Amino acid sequence: MNKMAFVIVNGKLTIGDRVIDFLHPVEEALAYQDLIIVRVEPPAGVIFNKNVYGVSHEGKVLWQIEESPHGTQEDKPYVNIYIGQNDDLIAGNWNGVSYLVNPENGEIMVVSFDK
Repeated sequence: MNKMAFVIVNGKLTIGDRVIDFLHPVEEALAYQDLIIVRVEPPAGVIFNKNVYGVSHEGKVLWQIEESPHGTQEDKPYVNIYIGQNDDLIAGNWNGVSYLVNPENGEIMVVSFDK
């Protein structure tokens, strides 16, 4: 597979010469397997808890992460994405829970409670 470079400029993801639009500004993105994993940052006061996406290198959004079922607060977005020790895709949530993310479909499973 020929992976194209991607960059984030002014909150927009660009893959090659294509700008991919999201509802909110892109805060971070990383290459993982055959995907680009994208985390968007909703503005203050906006509740948007499914703020991580799996995107193909052609720019197609393939999935959106599941919302965290943990915590009692309504606003609980994901605050970081990273590749873990075992080459797993991990999403850290505002509520202090880290989740293993299934790269096939965005389903989550608890890895650790961090708070």
